Amino acid sequence: MKKHTVGDLNRLYQDAEAADKSLFAEQRSHVLLIAGDHYNRRGDTKFSQIRDNRDVSDTSKLRLTKNHTHKVHKFYTQSVMANANGVTPVPQLDGEMQDVKAAELNKAVWTDFQTRYKLKRKRRSWASDYCGIGEVHLKVFWDPDAGDFEGYHQKIDEYGEPEFDMQGEPVPDKENPKFEGALTYERIYGFNLMRDPGAQSLDESPYLITRKMVATPTLRSRYKDDDEKTKAISDGSNETYVVFDSNKGGYERAKGFTPVREYFFRPCVEYPEGYFYIATKGVILEEGELPEGLFPILSAGFDVHPTSPRGRSIIKQARPYQAEINRAASSQALHQITIGDDKILYQSGTKLAPGALLPGVRGITFQGMEPKILQGRDGGQYQNYIDGQIREMYDVLDVNNIMAQANDVKGGNDLYALLFRSSAQKQQLSGYSEQFEDFLTDVCSLSLELGKAYLSEELLIPAIGMKEYVNMAEYKSSTKLRYQIKVVPQDDTLETQFGKQLSFQHLLQYGGQQLGREDIGMLMRNMPFANNEEMFKKYTIDNDTTKNLMLAIERGEYPQSIEEDNHEYIISELSLRVKQADFGYLEPQIQKAYLQKRQEHSQLAAQKEQKILAMQSKYIPADGPMIAVEMYVDNPDPKKAPKRARIPQRALDWLLKQLQAQNGSMERLEQMNGGEASMMQNAMGPDGRQGAQGGQGMPPGMPPQQIGPGQGPNMGAMR
Repeated sequence: MKKHTVGDLNRLYQDAEAADKSLFAEQRSHVLLIAGDHYNRRGDTKFSQIRDNRDVSDTSKLRLTKNHTHKVHKFYTQSVMANANGVTPVPQLDGEMQDVKAAELNKAVWTDFQTRYKLKRKRRSWASDYCGIGEVHLKVFWDPDAGDFEGYHQKIDEYGEPEFDMQGEPVPDKENPKFEGALTYERIYGFNLMRDPGAQSLDESPYLITRKMVATPTLRSRYKDDDEKTKAISDGSNETYVVFDSNKGGYERAKGFTPVREYFFRPCVEYPEGYFYIATKGVILEEGELPEGLFPILSAGFDVHPTSPRGRSIIKQARPYQAEINRAASSQALHQITIGDDKILYQSGTKLAPGALLPGVRGITFQGMEPKILQGRDGGQYQNYIDGQIREMYDVLDVNNIMAQANDVKGGNDLYALLFRSSAQKQQLSGYSEQFEDFLTDVCSLSLELGKAYLSEELLIPAIGMKEYVNMAEYKSSTKLRYQIKVVPQDDTLETQFGKQLSFQHLLQYGGQQLGREDIGMLMRNMPFANNEEMFKKYTIDNDTTKNLMLAIERGEYPQSIEEDNHEYIISELSLRVKQADFGYLEPQIQKAYLQKRQEHSQLAAQKEQKILAMQSKYIPADGPMIAVEMYVDNPDPKKAPKRARIPQRALDWLLKQLQAQNGSMERLEQMNGGEASMMQNAMGPDGRQGAQGGQGMPPGMPPQQIGPGQGPNMGAMR
């Protein structure tokens, strides 16, 4: 592995900075243009001074800013955010149960990240850089010194042994605090990121370099245990550096800061796990392989032109029009100042004096030639030109066309018209939105990879919930995201949510009678406006239980069953899994576990039916009024004709309930396929009681068992 010296790193930095030096100046100027600082300030000359003094010299030339650039930037930023408003993990293969569960767990973790780290607010800043500067860059890494404060590490004595107090308790080190750790999303401006001069794109650059200013006292305290590094940092603490400050509209001199450079090398043959350096101009502060081999910098460019790997902003296209609008507006204002007021022209020798004052009239008298009034000018001759430049600017930037479609209200409240309009608007900026979606996809993927590597159980449980605690191993042992799940754009616009709601409503309206309770629960869970998990948990609990059961079996466990399970639904899902094409490729012990578990639930379902029948058949109520029925029975006196039967009302009610229960059992049997119904009938026996195979199921309450390699589930201790 090749190691770089400080001299090598400085040469890399100088070459990388020189490659894009002109671009950096352009990007900085774009920041000023968006903020309205179009012109450099010259002294303290104010507009009022120019107006009052009529000073139109070149040194104090009037310059106005009508900042349409800010409006264009805001329009593109909002449009990109509306069209690329988030991403979400989905299964790589919809039919693979492990992929579905991995996607659900990662989605829960990603949702927690968005709330905990306020990613929605950060996304606005990323979109602003993307449209304004022309590039968005982000450094994502795990910071062990971030997050909530947990206490102090144990103090270590001079011999390297942990210290304890008189009561045997660990002595806290007040100078060594302990934090739970957190993901950090560090925003990098385009003019602070450099690349290999020979790279054709940022993704292909073998290394990327970032620069930032760090307060010298903070940097020295971080490396206080290393005398060589501390001395190298303190040697430059009295230097003054020129720093770009957009708030002050230019460059300012900053004292007491140290420029820090970070070098990141991508994983390659030379650096299989990647490599990084953190250095100043004179010393290497830190170096090592990239944590988990993950490259931490993510980038996206707004407009990328051939032969250049760097992005260009929409401000570059608006800049010439904005400059011409400002020039014409300044000339118009200057015209108003110099010749804007009305003027009285009178010949030499003519005398003017105040005349008689009448109510509401002010008179002026003159002697000699009649004076003339020269009307002032408001610069109106420039207005048509200014308006034309503004229209052309918005036409070139496609703002007028997109806004016209947004204001088109044809269709009124028709949701289908709204969906069509939303789709048409999105196509206008699809290229820019898709590039920003790719960036968000990379952010999500890298965040989840880091979360899988660093999140402890204490941080995972609030994210995925206690009900998924049994699947903690499923999350930690999942393969890389590109093999297990993929991240796709998530469209949460109001029109799209209405479209989903309409689809679900149509499905429930026309097919609801053919759907089971569990199917309706899954539909409710995915509805955009009615997905209250607490409200519909009775509809989804059976699906969650069955899914966790199957995941546990495929992990090599044999979970216990309880009488309260929905055995018919579990039997149906297990049978569906057995029918899938990949079932034959599972380990033999896993296949046996599936079959055994299905048989076990068949036994439990049969026992449940027998208990119901036994409870209902203990006695037949015989009270209540006697009701005559259309049935004749033999008369006790053989000489008399048969008489009409009379039965107590309670007995008839009991008979009706028995028939209804029997019909319900028959309906459940009819909903099962032939194999499932056969197992159920064999378990119950020909007379409705448990058959000879009733002793082969696993009793409820049996603890989970691990399925070892080459062996089936434990068949002992059966009831």
